[in-house]
Amino acid sequence: MRLASAVTSTVLASTLLFSAIPAAQAAPDKDLPAIESSQLTDASSMLALINPTTKLSPENYTPSKLVNVAGTGMQLRSEAAKAVEQLITDARAAGHSIHLLSAYRSYERQAALFNQYQTKYGTAYAERISARPGTSEHQLGLAADLGYTNSQAELKSAFGQTPAGIWIAKHAVEYGLIIRYPDGKEEITGYKYEPWHVRYTGKEHAKALAQSGAETFEEYFTMLGEASASKKVKATAVAEDEEQDSSAPTDTDSSEESKKSGYGVMKDDDLLVLRFLPPYRDWGFGFSE
Repeated sequence: MRLASAVTSTVLASTLLFSAIPAAQAAPDKDLPAIESSQLTDASSMLALINPTTKLSPENYTPSKLVNVAGTGMQLRSEAAKAVEQLITDARAAGHSIHLLSAYRSYERQAALFNQYQTKYGTAYAERISARPGTSEHQLGLAADLGYTNSQAELKSAFGQTPAGIWIAKHAVEYGLIIRYPDGKEEITGYKYEPWHVRYTGKEHAKALAQSGAETFEEYFTMLGEASASKKVKATAVAEDEEQDSSAPTDTDSSEESKKSGYGVMKDDDLLVLRFLPPYRDWGFGFSE
């Protein structure tokens, strides 16, 4: 499954979609995980980007291999489910009663939820706190909303200041999860701060994002796109150089051309003659044939 045409290539992803995104301090290409360009354009990829301006195609996309998250009736893709299960287990062991509030949502379920918010709060505010159907990470089966038992801060920005919220922010990367909508980055992500919303990218990319200088997934996605495009350009240049080298004259060809033009190779006898010539003599003669 492919994302919307707005993300049909790595180059478009890095130049068109994010031209308005402030540049992060990019890590050198060698520090970013190597990827295939399809990982940035395929809805089934762990790196698929979904936001208010990037829709799924088809809009009613359903991920394969959804599994139940242990102890709940909610589903995620298997890799994400294992990560969330382990995070919850370890958080509880650390004294934080974290539980799962929401996981995979179908297109139809997201449509109903958005309409509910739209009716209650109006379109403008609904778009800040909820995704329109076809643009929700929950539809990817990679996102989860986490709550805190007996907390008055559930699904509120204050959750980020609770012991549970602080623990999640500190340890999420260890499970391949990121806080998808960080504080103060609404202009980039399209959504207000959601410290309870985690997104699975895999451990390698979660760690690379944290080390890259990017503060949002959008910025990291752009870095990956630019690095991928740069590597393609370099590979093309190397291939062209190799092709030119293979068609260049060989030493043997050069030697034959020299002989035809009347210029031979210097021999020992020539060196002997030159040794005894005074420096003011004209040495403008050809060497031995």
